[in-house]
Amino acid sequence: MADIAAAARAAYAGGAHLRVRSSGIVHQVAMTRWLGGHLMPGPACMVGVSGWDPGAAHPDHGPVTCRRCLKLQGQGDAGAGQLDLFDAPGPGPRAQQLPAW
Repeated sequence: MADIAAAARAAYAGGAHLRVRSSGIVHQVAMTRWLGGHLMPGPACMVGVSGWDPGAAHPDHGPVTCRRCLKLQGQGDAGAGQLDLFDAPGPGPRAQQLPAW
């Protein structure tokens, strides 16, 4: 385990970012606890990486494109382009049917 963790840390030592499998999203790297308490590079936004399979993530020297990672760095609006889960409350017909308490 220690050898795998050390090799992973070395792969990101040059300031590389992280890409999960063939995803088009590039993440900022943060050290996270892995099996046996070893530190492994992982996405700063804590997105799941297939059970922390060391082969699922690989270094990428492109710019960070993950909105959550950018927001954690204070470099972007994580909500930009995000769709609303529910309609915003407003004076529509449904709102008029609710009792005024």
